[in-house]
Amino acid sequence: MDKKKFSEFYDQNINKVFRFVYLRVDSAETAQDLTSLAFLKLWKTQASFSNDKKNQSSKISNHKAFLFQIARNQIIDFYRQKDKKPLSLESLGEIADFQVAKPTFSQRIELDLEMEKIKKALKSINPLYADIIIWKYLDDLSNKEIAQILKKKEGNVRVLLHRAMESLKKQLDS
Repeated sequence: MDKKKFSEFYDQNINKVFRFVYLRVDSAETAQDLTSLAFLKLWKTQASFSNDKKNQSSKISNHKAFLFQIARNQIIDFYRQKDKKPLSLESLGEIADFQVAKPTFSQRIELDLEMEKIKKALKSINPLYADIIIWKYLDDLSNKEIAQILKKKEGNVRVLLHRAMESLKKQLDS
C-alpha cells in the first residue's frame, strides 16, 4: 500500500478505530494515542512486509481486520501497563452518533438513560463480547472481518455474537 492508498484507508477508518478504542478506555486522549499507534504500527508492518522480498506470502490480506487486531492489542497492552479499570464508556452517544436529529428534551433524557443503561451493561459483560458487539453493530464489520481480527472461524464468530447478545440482554434485563 503506497502513501496515497494508506491516506485514503486512514480517512475511511480513523473514526471507526477511534470509536472502538474509545469505548474500551477511559479518556478521549488515551483513545487518540492508541488509535495513532495502531495506524503507525500498521504502516510500519506493511512497509516491512513490502521490503521483505523473500517472504511475500506474509503480506497483509485484509488491512482493516489487521488494523482492528492491532488496536485491540494496543488496548490490552495499555491495561497491562497501566493497571486501570477497563471499559469506561463515557459520552458514547456523542462518539457513536446515536442521537436523532434535534431530539426534544424528553427524547434526549430518554436516550441518555438508555445509553447509560447500555454503557453499564457493556461494561459488565465479557470484554470479548463487548468487542464483538462494538465491531458488529457500531463499526459495521462483517462476521468474516471479525473472524479475521480474532483469528477464528466465521461460524465461531456467529456463536460468539449470539452469546454476546444474550449476555448483553441478560445484563439489560437485570
